[in-house]
Amino acid sequence: MVNPVSTGKMAAGPQENMQPAVLYKLIIFALLMAIVPIGTYFTVLNQFANGSTTVAAIAAVVAANIVLVSYVIVAFKEDAAPASSPTTPGADVKKNR
Repeated sequence: MVNPVSTGKMAAGPQENMQPAVLYKLIIFALLMAIVPIGTYFTVLNQFANGSTTVAAIAAVVAANIVLVSYVIVAFKEDAAPASSPTTPGADVKKNR
């Protein structure tokens, strides 16, 4: 096997390219994925389903899917945000008259 020629540069570490907002959103949604379905299960079990575990489990699954879909929507909006703000070339350049 032939090894590729090294340029002498190290690969960029994960800290250089990581945005704090992305990590913050991931942590928030991870906590929501743990708390919301469990809270929904016990709330529905005790308040609405009169002890029916099947109804409570279905409600917890629906709640987990809502959190998951919400994360996907937020991720797509975040990815599309830079493309939605068009910049006009030369807008910040003074005109000489």
